[in-house]
Amino acid sequence: MKGPHALLIVLVIVLCLMRQPRIAAIPASPLTLEVNPANPQASDAVTPFRTIAAALAWAQAHDRPTDIYIHGGIYREALGTIHQRQTPLRLVAQAGERVILRGSQRWSDWQEVSSTPRFTIYRHPWTLSWGFSGNPWTNYGIELPLVAQRGELVWWRDTPLRQRLSFRELQGNDFYVDDTEQQLYVALSVGISPSELEVAVHREALRILDSGFISLVGLRFEHYGGTFTQAVRIERSHDIEVKDCTFWGNNWGGLESHQSDRLRVERTQFLQNGWRGMAGVHLRDFTVQQVLVQGNNWRGAWAGFYDWDAGDKYFHLRRAVFDRHRAIENQAAGLWLDTDNQNVEIRRSQFLGNAVVGLFLEASTGPVTIEDSLIAYNYSIAPNYLQTPGIFGWAAAHVTLRHNWIWENQGAQIGVRDPSPRTVTLPETGEEVTMTSQDWYLEGNWIGSRQEQLLTTLKGEPFLQTLKLQDNHWWSEAAYPFRLEGENLTWSQWQEQYGNASDRWLIP
Repeated sequence: MKGPHALLIVLVIVLCLMRQPRIAAIPASPLTLEVNPANPQASDAVTPFRTIAAALAWAQAHDRPTDIYIHGGIYREALGTIHQRQTPLRLVAQAGERVILRGSQRWSDWQEVSSTPRFTIYRHPWTLSWGFSGNPWTNYGIELPLVAQRGELVWWRDTPLRQRLSFRELQGNDFYVDDTEQQLYVALSVGISPSELEVAVHREALRILDSGFISLVGLRFEHYGGTFTQAVRIERSHDIEVKDCTFWGNNWGGLESHQSDRLRVERTQFLQNGWRGMAGVHLRDFTVQQVLVQGNNWRGAWAGFYDWDAGDKYFHLRRAVFDRHRAIENQAAGLWLDTDNQNVEIRRSQFLGNAVVGLFLEASTGPVTIEDSLIAYNYSIAPNYLQTPGIFGWAAAHVTLRHNWIWENQGAQIGVRDPSPRTVTLPETGEEVTMTSQDWYLEGNWIGSRQEQLLTTLKGEPFLQTLKLQDNHWWSEAAYPFRLEGENLTWSQWQEQYGNASDRWLIP
């Protein structure tokens, strides 16, 4: 009896299993595609592909984990949108090869218009009709200069030609777009051929939307035009990696991310973009590691527009880490944490030689921790009397500065100024929270400047009443290195009213 019963049980189990829905098998290793336009067999249908866009379209049509390996070269492409993909996809530069995605074209059919001893004017049909973007901030009383509302972009070698708003303004190494005549005019110095120019014709390289498990590795994005546009934009996505990439010479921004989780940017450079390198809104578990942001906001500088929206800005961050982050010589703030940023850590980072301010903390409940970092040689250029060029806080609470060098900024090294409290609606709960600058903790910092003030406040009573100090070193040759609520204080007066016995004054 034992044998037949056992056989019956086995048959029942087999029948049950046969009725279960089948689960598609996932390959143990991803499918590999190749992009190599130099290969004689390259096509737009099968690997090896002629273009990145063709390989990406194939991967989008086949829902399998895929690695796209791209051989070196210049790819003048706009890749479109990766939409609603949840299987892993990697776009990777072939090892040791330079992969450039370029949003511009070179034209050989320029027509000479006129010539002077200093420069020659050429023209070319312009049919993209990008025009003026308009100003989205009029309700805030912000004036966006007209030249900042243009998205056209012309580069010669490593330099953008300056955009003019009329033909009569051309004076050499600049350009003008006549929207009515649909003509692009360039004025070039003697010896420069217009066939060498790179003219932006695409406004975006790639958008990642409602997707996950996407990696961009070893790619360079350059010369994408447009206003309020980025070379790469990430929205409502998760588990995204940008690694060993470069964003250079784009008209507006390099990378912008919205409403996304677990985004990691590593060993990546954002160089000489017209408005900013990076920005993000509503990001959770955001990691920035070994990133360089340098020389951005040249278009804003053309118009004298250095703050408000220019430079790298972040809103509503939750659990963010900036590690070995470098913001150097940007014509805007080095890093601006603007509105409702919580649990942010900045460590082993450098903020050097930026206009406006090195590090701006605004309207946030925190906590924000800055440690083992250098904030130095930043300067004030924007027409904003509030901001101080080192570290500036406005309605920023629960801030820790630990083991930093805050040194020789051209203005106050630390400024806390709350002209008014700030009320923010928390997106998770809808709760309204009113914030002031308070609960700052300074430990083990070296804060100094030969002539500039070390710490200033405006309406900073909550900050001063809750400030905690431990083992800081201060240095200045100024007689009154502190200015609190309009009153100048010596070191002794500071120590008597607000200081801590563990802090030290370094004698010059």
